[in-house]
Amino acid sequence: ALQPEPRAAAHTARSAAAMAAAEASAGARASELRVRDGSRRAFYREFQRVVEAADVVLEVLDARDPIGSRCREVEEYVRAVGGAEKRLVLVLNKVDLVPREVALRWLAHLREELPCVAFKCSTQLKGDRMAGSWRGSAIRWGKANAKRGRVPEKTAEEIEAEHQSATCLGSETLMHLLKNYARNKGMKTAITVGCVGFPNVGKSSLINSLKRKTVATAGAMPGVTRATQEVHLDRHVKLIDSPGIVFADAGGGAGAEARAALRNCVRMEQLADPAGAVAEIVRRCPRERLMALYRAPAFSNVDEFLAGVARSRGKLRRGGAIDRDAAARTVLQDWSSGTIPYYTLPPAKPAD
Repeated sequence: ALQPEPRAAAHTARSAAAMAAAEASAGARASELRVRDGSRRAFYREFQRVVEAADVVLEVLDARDPIGSRCREVEEYVRAVGGAEKRLVLVLNKVDLVPREVALRWLAHLREELPCVAFKCSTQLKGDRMAGSWRGSAIRWGKANAKRGRVPEKTAEEIEAEHQSATCLGSETLMHLLKNYARNKGMKTAITVGCVGFPNVGKSSLINSLKRKTVATAGAMPGVTRATQEVHLDRHVKLIDSPGIVFADAGGGAGAEARAALRNCVRMEQLADPAGAVAEIVRRCPRERLMALYRAPAFSNVDEFLAGVARSRGKLRRGGAIDRDAAARTVLQDWSSGTIPYYTLPPAKPAD
């Protein structure tokens, strides 16, 4: 019998191994997609429960891009379920990340359709203690550590500046609005308020800020909230946090994933092409601002920009080769945290 040549046998073995690896990879990818699809359905069911149980629905928007973070499908569902009886309120969150005049213009624009409240969440200092209760302890802590020689004692002005940057804004206005709804309905029990919106717009942080301590799990990554969470603010108001949901991108096309990434709706490790999302950032932001932020040389496309970021941030492989994906993840992390300054303007009113 004829025996196959050693080279041919080795080639056949490598081909079979490659095919097996490809099939395994495809199977893992299909399994991941099934899990993610199941998670989306589960999140949507949680969202439905929150809307159906709520007397008032708060739709939380990102002040940097209110239109991009606004979901008309959510608003249509709220109206379909509750009609005129179920109140819908817009919360313009993260107003500290945009200029004051821009926030005021967005408030005026959004209030033409729905009630809208400007909001800035408290930043967490330590444990479950939120801003508003830590100023005195911060002063005492600073003095004690200064005596031990650990850190220089901070001035009262520095403590106050930190306090102002961490203080919640808009909570009193929002609570007043919610309690007015409760009085108008003549409710003897607590009014139920549902928080909905895209992932990572600050729904859980808003609840923590209103409660003045950490009661809802929050994080910078999308998908931290996996199920509904109920929080009693007082005997009049009960809040329900919901997982962020993402409806189909109306724009569709190849840029749909990039737009979802810039809305922080997709985890970076799930992106097929992180550089595609960075290309959208380069398209939106002034190049001079990006060059100054990353100390990058002039660039004409996203590849040249990522090469400059990789060199300035040390995202290099062995031999000095550019690690394009690592540089792209660095830029996306800066975008998510607000390090890259960016905001949109409301649409211009048509001339009379």
